Amino acid sequence: MEVRSFTPHLVLIGLFIITALALAFTVDVSLDDKPGVRMELPPAMDGGWVGDELRYSHDPENPKQYRVSELDLPNSDPVTGEKLFTMSLPEYDALPHDTEFIKSIYTNDAADQVFVSIVLSGKERNSIHRPQRCLIGQGNKILNTDYMEIPLPGREPLKVCVLETMRAYQSATGERQVYYGYYAYWFVGQGRETASHYERMFWLAWDRVIHSIAHKWAYIAVAGTRGDDDGSEAYKEEITNFIQKLYPYLLINLQNGN
Repeated sequence: MEVRSFTPHLVLIGLFIITALALAFTVDVSLDDKPGVRMELPPAMDGGWVGDELRYSHDPENPKQYRVSELDLPNSDPVTGEKLFTMSLPEYDALPHDTEFIKSIYTNDAADQVFVSIVLSGKERNSIHRPQRCLIGQGNKILNTDYMEIPLPGREPLKVCVLETMRAYQSATGERQVYYGYYAYWFVGQGRETASHYERMFWLAWDRVIHSIAHKWAYIAVAGTRGDDDGSEAYKEEITNFIQKLYPYLLINLQNGN
């Protein structure tokens, strides 16, 4: 009995993918400046959640994070008087300068805190990358990766990627402390949403090759604490409830791109 080899087919598929990606990032394309997400975060939401936007000093001698509520002027460093930014200095140095950020910390009546950020790409495709890269670079260890479906009214569930993280650090007294957190995210383009970095790259290449256009993509992240790493998935209820409240404020009509 003859055994057929699939190697030639795999080689052809590989060559096709390489060719498509090469075309995607070398052919002339026009940039669509219209994002699929609003670059603003609500000051408050149902459930007693109140947001406080973040600003960052780019002074190497004072690399501090500020909450807007503690500033007299929202974009002025109270120590140096220099301009404050919506991204940290390492982010500014690592990414194209037309990358846009908005970040807030939300606190509710029970003093729970949730961090929200939106990163919007500029002209270059490396404005957005896999969040895992940044998290690991910030000293986090990713313990588990999962996917959740968030029920939303009037549409199919929103799929998000959820990372369980752990970061060890020393307190001011020198004691070893461990922070267990979660980081939930998804990507938004023109008329498309996905929790997969690779699917986003596929649609990015598809639009460039087939339609000769580069859409701005954003990724939205929601992060908080998991408490002790005891295997409990109670934090997933917080993710679901929070995203259900946040989602209507952010997204432009994805069905027709308006």
